[in-house]
Amino acid sequence: MHRTTLIFVVLFIFISFTTFAQMTEEEYNSKKESLTFQKKELKREIETLKTEIKSFQNRIPELEQEIITAFRELYVLKYDEEIEQRIASKRIWKGMTDEMVRDGWGEPDKIDRNVEKWGVFEQWNYGNIIFFFRDGNLTDWEEGRIE
Repeated sequence: MHRTTLIFVVLFIFISFTTFAQMTEEEYNSKKESLTFQKKELKREIETLKTEIKSFQNRIPELEQEIITAFRELYVLKYDEEIEQRIASKRIWKGMTDEMVRDGWGEPDKIDRNVEKWGVFEQWNYGNIIFFFRDGNLTDWEEGRIE
């Protein structure tokens, strides 16, 4: 149900209750019947939406697998099959490019960058793992260091 519909229904109910004191019994019964009908319709709509949500939740594993497959196909085109397998399984090795790390591990939590006359040095943090890069190539990594 749309939020605006819900707001309209609540306002309608509020206005209806404030005017009940001035209504005849016949008007009151008519309004009550109308509101009862709306309530039933809203309950049906809620059940429909619950069913749709459950259907979407059931598709999540299937869609996640499709994403993994699509990324693997992309990595094969981008690199080659051996590198694709390594990146897809989040393996790391010295000499990887920063793009390969980003493809396998996603965006880092934090990047520290220093530009010196002898090169560009970066530290990429993924939780408690730090990757060290020089000029865009992985030179080393460290696990377990928490600052």
